[in-house]
Amino acid sequence: MYNNVLLSALSGLALVSAQTASNPAVPSTTAEVPTIEGALTYDGPPVIGFTGPGGNATIQANNPQATYEAILPSTNFDSATGSIITGNVIASTGAGGTGVSFSINFSGIPSVAAYGPFVYHIHELPVPADGNCTATTGHLDPTQRGELHACEAPAPQTCQAGDLAGKHGNITASTWTVSYTDPYLSTTPRSPYFFGDKSIVIHSSNATRLTCANFALVSGTATNGTNGTVPVSTPTVTPFAGSATSLGISGALAGLGAVAAAFLL
Repeated sequence: MYNNVLLSALSGLALVSAQTASNPAVPSTTAEVPTIEGALTYDGPPVIGFTGPGGNATIQANNPQATYEAILPSTNFDSATGSIITGNVIASTGAGGTGVSFSINFSGIPSVAAYGPFVYHIHELPVPADGNCTATTGHLDPTQRGELHACEAPAPQTCQAGDLAGKHGNITASTWTVSYTDPYLSTTPRSPYFFGDKSIVIHSSNATRLTCANFALVSGTATNGTNGTVPVSTPTVTPFAGSATSLGISGALAGLGAVAAAFLL
């Protein structure tokens, strides 16, 4: 009996740990779909007018002039699609210091029919040295909207700040080039909407993380917008170019088995 209880608990812990982010705002009725990573996504239309506990995102003004770049590595985190995604994201202070202007160039996108449409987001944590995209945790979400409600594109202030695809469109072609300004992101390090110490992650349609990269400061002086220059934790690392290995289902089960064995012995 105790063995079964322990194994059930460990299985539940693994599922929670694999979620792309915590979901503080859970809808009362959902059609939840488990993904390869164990995340739960809401398989339904946007809920009009829904906001997270933190309310709507606020327009980010008086941003310091700065440019950040994220360069995708030469090896995907998940190679199941058989295609290596390359490219970069350049993000600079928006006109008049409001928001952030993005220039996005991706190529080598896998088959849209088989794996798309593809989404991409700014995630809370940077990519570690081993290139593990899962370690970036969930999306940048200062209003705690969560991920069970799809972004309502006509009302971007209600969306997760880091949900770039939700606000500006999914990736729907093998080569993807797009530019836009997002008023709800910031180059001010002390802002909860600051992205410069975070990462970009590209997902397949079932939320599997395909590739990821850190933002790094390219030019400009990062300031707090009011009181001069402040320290910035933006990683200035060389883009990961190794051969990161996904844990996968077999690896996860092996890990669970080892932990269970340790408890049972």
